[in-house]
Amino acid sequence: MDLKTVLNETETDTVEETEKEKAKEELIRKHKKPVQLRDIENRSASNRKAVPGTFETDEEITNLLEREKEDIYKQPWNKLENGLKINRLKLFIKKEVDDKSLPSDEKAILTKLLLTACRQNKLNRNADIIYDKIECIITDIKILKYEDNKYILDITEIKKAKQTSKSKSNVERLLKTKS
Repeated sequence: MDLKTVLNETETDTVEETEKEKAKEELIRKHKKPVQLRDIENRSASNRKAVPGTFETDEEITNLLEREKEDIYKQPWNKLENGLKINRLKLFIKKEVDDKSLPSDEKAILTKLLLTACRQNKLNRNADIIYDKIECIITDIKILKYEDNKYILDITEIKKAKQTSKSKSNVERLLKTKS
């Protein structure tokens, strides 16, 4: 085998490869962005106008988000969303475990008890839970009883009265008066 033929073979291979790449590029068409998309990108990316209530820098936006995070728990208990209530209940459980030095199985039972009650909307009333809006913590749960080393929720169900008397139609009144 001759060195000249080897060099010639590699040159022809590279020429063929570049021709194949050009053919592929021709098959793949490049489209321009639509005018509307370019306009939207230009408006959002540059020249944020200083309008009251809008923020120009990322630092201002992060400061706003931090303030929102701090203030989100500063509402009455019945106004909090379920996710926020569950968060506060977990903090209460942690405090309760630390105060009474409960074992892990008792902690699991208490957690299950309170979280299922919250998910079933049993802990919505302000009268049942003493919640400190300033400190953003639950100070006490009135319906939670700790007896014989067990936690019990003393939930009283309010039953609605059934409507027994319905207005009678004219036909029923007529039949009753004739009888």
